[in-house]
Amino acid sequence: MTESTLQNESNSTIGSPAEAGEGTAGRTRLAGLYDRYQEHTLTTPFEVVGFWSAIALPFLYVPLLFNGISSQGELLTFVGLLALNFAALLAGHSHKQD
Repeated sequence: MTESTLQNESNSTIGSPAEAGEGTAGRTRLAGLYDRYQEHTLTTPFEVVGFWSAIALPFLYVPLLFNGISSQGELLTFVGLLALNFAALLAGHSHKQD
């Protein structure tokens, strides 16, 4: 193989340097937004509510699972509770980590 063929093969599997730069820039921007979120004093109440909601919400699953999910409304309620619990986990994951 020639050197240009090797270079083309490596670029096709890894991607171009411009694509790698875009991914790095996106991660850098996301990290910057996360740092700003962590430094903001108004986020503390959201962390507290998210943390305790993530603890309390699974208790609401018990009646649904005990009685069985028999209707579409109950299924939507269960999926909604799962989504809400996931959001609460994301919001409260850094509560009292100091």
